[in-house]
Amino acid sequence: MAYTFGDNQEASRRLRRLAEVYEPETRDLLKAVQLEHGTRFELALDLGCGPGWSTRLIEVVLSPKRIVGLEGSEAYVAEARANHPQIEFVQHDILRTPFPVDSADFIFCRFLLTHLPSPRAAFESWAQAARSGATLALHETQALHSTHPALSRYYEMVGQMQKHYGQNLNVGALLDDAFEGTRWCLVRSESVVLEKPARDMAQLHVANLRTWGSNDFALNAFSRSEVDQLESELDSIASGCKDAGVVYNTAKQIVAQLT
Repeated sequence: MAYTFGDNQEASRRLRRLAEVYEPETRDLLKAVQLEHGTRFELALDLGCGPGWSTRLIEVVLSPKRIVGLEGSEAYVAEARANHPQIEFVQHDILRTPFPVDSADFIFCRFLLTHLPSPRAAFESWAQAARSGATLALHETQALHSTHPALSRYYEMVGQMQKHYGQNLNVGALLDDAFEGTRWCLVRSESVVLEKPARDMAQLHVANLRTWGSNDFALNAFSRSEVDQLESELDSIASGCKDAGVVYNTAKQIVAQLT
């Protein structure tokens, strides 16, 4: 599975900033799982773990007996191992089964399903790597809204690009239905409206634009002048030179159990 947003140094820095921006909500989700489960997990899997920041947070909050981060990018796996030498990281396509480890009793992913062609197919695959009664927790975007034209245009453009590649920027809106017919039973499904400072979000978006703004789709779909102008506008917001208020991010958080 190719990661549309890349795995170069710019993309890696963006993922670290993303982990910082969304740590409070992720921590809350993991704490809720901990309260519901009551005991330590035997094996936790962090799917599409990137450089390992979410894996480290799982380790801190849940303290599973064993934790493994699975990631398709060789560069990210190497970085994750360097960042978190106490944690296991394995290069593996998270859509390909069997996994190099199985019988997980906890599976986690954050901002992963937005890059996959079929969440339902992913859920069915992941069930094969989990034991009966396993818990799946996920965090995805359901909607993004800003009154600032640069941010609004960015969401339009990235949404078009992801659609071109068979992905969905607002995949969170589809997830409840995606569980139907799978072995996963929804335990909790919440749509949480997060108010994120536009400066923080622009820092993520400008780094992202610099990664995908020159891919084949972007070169054909958008003019170079528009991409350059948008990058300049986002950079001004990211640096604090322009105030763009807040971004309203509706996040979908789901906890499911394998039957």
